[in-house]
Amino acid sequence: MFNTKSFDVVSFNSELSTAKQETSANVQTTEIVYTAGDTQTTETRSVGIQTMNGQKTDVQVDYDKLAEFLKKVSPGILEALDEAYATNAFDDYNPNVTETSSTTVELIKKISALKGLDNQLKVSDLSWSTVGGTLAVGLSHTYHEAWCDHLSMIQLYNLTTEDNVADTPAKTLETNGCITTLCFHPTEPSILAAGLSNWDVLVWNLRSDDSILPIHVCTHGDCVSQVYWRPRSVNDVTLLLSSSRDGYILIHKLMANFTTVQLHKRFKIVKERNPVESARPQSASGTRERAAEAGLCITSFDFSPRHPSIFVVGTLCGGIYKCSLDSVTSIEGDPTLVDPVIDEYERHGGSVTCIKCSPLRNLFVSSATDKEIRIYNLDEHVNQQIISVDSTVVGLTWMIGNQDIFAAYGAGTCVKFYNVTDGKPVTYAKVEVTGKESISSLRINSKRDVLAVGDVRANVEIWKFPRHLF
Repeated sequence: MFNTKSFDVVSFNSELSTAKQETSANVQTTEIVYTAGDTQTTETRSVGIQTMNGQKTDVQVDYDKLAEFLKKVSPGILEALDEAYATNAFDDYNPNVTETSSTTVELIKKISALKGLDNQLKVSDLSWSTVGGTLAVGLSHTYHEAWCDHLSMIQLYNLTTEDNVADTPAKTLETNGCITTLCFHPTEPSILAAGLSNWDVLVWNLRSDDSILPIHVCTHGDCVSQVYWRPRSVNDVTLLLSSSRDGYILIHKLMANFTTVQLHKRFKIVKERNPVESARPQSASGTRERAAEAGLCITSFDFSPRHPSIFVVGTLCGGIYKCSLDSVTSIEGDPTLVDPVIDEYERHGGSVTCIKCSPLRNLFVSSATDKEIRIYNLDEHVNQQIISVDSTVVGLTWMIGNQDIFAAYGAGTCVKFYNVTDGKPVTYAKVEVTGKESISSLRINSKRDVLAVGDVRANVEIWKFPRHLF
């Protein structure tokens, strides 16, 4: 079925062809044709409108009902106007949006109040009017060996809209004692109160261009340390508070356009003994405590914006007390004399020089001769933080723009700034008086973004201070 058979070998040669077939082709897009066409509406309409002449009719007005309505709404409107008066709602508004705002502190004016006067005078206090157009400069002799019988003065300088200040005062108020404290009324730009070294408290009405005679408010038993206007509410009278080193805080009502004065309340702090009164003998009966007799030297006080009836008092002995205007604790059986203290804070190691309550927070700051600045919560006895300083601070004030920043000034030529939230210094803002004298007073003009600095040689410097710097 199968058999074997052999065949011869067949071979062939391999060959590689390098020739390639190529084809050339051209591709062209079709020509694009553009066509422009105009569009026009085919119909237009014009419509004119004209008002018709109407005949006026006589309106019958019930004046009794109108008077009743105005009487009903007037208190609320007056209250709203009082709140809006001198508001700083538009303080940051700048209509010139193309102009670059300044970010530096600039000295714009330096004034010497000693022209032709005794060279032993110093600037004891400053105060800006509520609209920011007038600066009151109080002068005082540097040293007092005994009773003050010096003739002194208050110089009034006008600030123009271009922040220019004249070299000479526009008006001078003469006093028979050195000025210790000044305070313009918070809503009435022409009302100025002053406390004197001869124990008097005076009030001027600056509206009149004639010879101005002050209204005598009261006489303390020692040098007046501070005067303070308490803003009034609707249908209420203006209250003027004055404190003294005699230990009293006197509250007076000023009525009939600030021409009538009436004593409202008398406060005296009797929490502790007063070392200044160590030579005072005991009472004749020997039954009353010395503290109730002596009264505590009051150096500074300030009200809390969050609690209108609460104020904090600092004393010469370093004590700090929380007080209330509504306190009814009478002293020595006298219903007209009240101890306002409702609480006590951790005391300083030296005399308290200044107390300022925060405008935003439930805090206050204090300074003293122990070279410390302390931060307190109004509801806590122990301080939250202590800031140690190189020289004694005589005054504190809150800045504009960022109201958590406060300035400290005193025995030195520089103004230091601190943040109340953490107690840290603000180093990028610096104010140093050119006269190289210790600073005795500093006040902020919130309407013009300027501050005035007075020193112990009766020099006043006006600095431009942009509120957005902080």
